[in-house]
Amino acid sequence: MKTVSVTEFRGNIKKYLDIAESEKLVIHRSKGRSFVVIPLEEEDDECLLSDKQKIAIDEALEDVANDKVHSHQDVMEETKKRFPHLFNR
Repeated sequence: MKTVSVTEFRGNIKKYLDIAESEKLVIHRSKGRSFVVIPLEEEDDECLLSDKQKIAIDEALEDVANDKVHSHQDVMEETKKRFPHLFNR
């Protein structure tokens, strides 16, 4: 694992992204949090979603399983009623 300052990283981004291909790179801010740079393919997909997003997805999947869904046509009709100005362009 390699650690660099924000200033060093900013001045040599390509060099440090190349390093991050093979090892974890920590970017340290003197007056703040530090960050880890790794290739996106190695990132755990669950870390890309917030807890709020995960809960919303779980609730939506539960609604689908319990047949609590609306057709596209029904949603479009309701949307046109509520927001007609969006369809008069």
